[in-house]
Amino acid sequence: MVFRCLKHISEDYILSDATPDEVNAYIVEHCEEHYEIPPDVVIFRETRILLECPMLVGFRRQKRKILVPFTKRCAGTSLVEVNARKKDFEFFRNRAWMNIDESDS
Repeated sequence: MVFRCLKHISEDYILSDATPDEVNAYIVEHCEEHYEIPPDVVIFRETRILLECPMLVGFRRQKRKILVPFTKRCAGTSLVEVNARKKDFEFFRNRAWMNIDESDS
C-alpha cells in the first residue's frame, strides 16, 4: 500500500508551510550532501513524496538523518528529518536527477 503522507515515516518537522526555495536553502546550508529529486514520482518506505516542483533531499550522514521535503496541498511545503538506514542514502542517490553537491561547483 502506498501512503500519501510523510507522517508514516517521520513527525520530526524542521520547517512547515515554507516555500520550496526556503526548504532548498535550508538543506544547502545544513547538509553536507544533497540531491535533487523529481516531484511525485519517488516512493520512499511505501510513501509517495509529493512535491510541487523538483526539490533537494539532504543527507546528514554522521547523524544518520535524511531531510525530506514534501508538499501537502492544504498545508504547503514542509521539511522533515528521517532516521536513516544505510540503504536509504543509496535509495535517494539513485533516484536523484543530479548531484548538487558543492564539490561539483
